[in-house]
Amino acid sequence: MKYSRQRELIREAVERSTHHPTADAIYQEVRKKEPNISLATVYRNLNQLADNGIIRRVAVPGEPEHFDHTMAYHEHMICTQCGCVVDIWPEKPLYEQFEALSETGITGYDLILHGLCRACADRNNLKQD
Repeated sequence: MKYSRQRELIREAVERSTHHPTADAIYQEVRKKEPNISLATVYRNLNQLADNGIIRRVAVPGEPEHFDHTMAYHEHMICTQCGCVVDIWPEKPLYEQFEALSETGITGYDLILHGLCRACADRNNLKQD
């Protein structure tokens, strides 16, 4: 993938994010440094970065895709109260468990966990393990 200043600004915006931003959130952030960038350019570059394994797409049903800079194996949970996307770190990767199933040819999966993020659980005085 050839170097592009706009793509680099987009990658940096994803990396600096403390949450899992949408393309629109990234667009708003990048526009602070590159006012003439278009939303289409942001989408195109996010897709190129994801297709090349530099960032990760996070599908959220009924919402635009979110993006994640953490490429180490982990899953995601959607908070049922505030809608944020939270990293979940299972002890053993689920794909290893799927590979152990006999007579299957699983090539991928999408897992959607739902629950309360730490902040919402704390606001509701709920204990979260």
